[in-house]
Amino acid sequence: MASILIVEDDKALRKQICFLLEKSYSVFEAGNQKEAVDALKLNKIDVVILDLGLPPQESTPDEGLKVLHHTLGKYACKVIILTGQKTEGIALEAIKSGAFDYLLKPASTEKILYSVERAFLFKETEEQLESRGIKKISLDVEMGKGLQVLRDEADKSIILRVLRDTNFNVYQSAKILGVKRESLYYFLRKFGVKRTDDD
Repeated sequence: MASILIVEDDKALRKQICFLLEKSYSVFEAGNQKEAVDALKLNKIDVVILDLGLPPQESTPDEGLKVLHHTLGKYACKVIILTGQKTEGIALEAIKSGAFDYLLKPASTEKILYSVERAFLFKETEEQLESRGIKKISLDVEMGKGLQVLRDEADKSIILRVLRDTNFNVYQSAKILGVKRESLYYFLRKFGVKRTDDD
């Protein structure tokens, strides 16, 4: 069964969203950043519904953005932001970081269900393409900086994606990318990519 992680510190709202989705999906819950990271590590999660205002800094988006970056950096999830933080800059940061959708509280049941259904449709389509050897990558490049910047961003994005898919297995990643291991190590140094302790 497809799975969803609800990351929301308001327990009543979290339970309400769980009740809405548990008939169709396997639902997991988290009330803070640590619980979210643990749930992602222990379970195969397809879609995350994420509140940005998490403890201990509920009034800022900092904790939620940390969860967003961690999730998209390590897992092939779609992340739907569901938050009361209404600043345009926060929405821009979340979408730029790779969030699939951005919903403001209070969001209707219909909006939440529609966003979740779209997220699963996109995820399934991307998985079908990947089974044919086609991988989707996204680039955020400031125009006017030249083609070299664009090439570097594309190289970095592809390398990081393959490393994540192989659990940072350099030998296997080099084989998939069609380069020598020495070349891959060169790019890792060039882009400052290091394996973290929890990889």
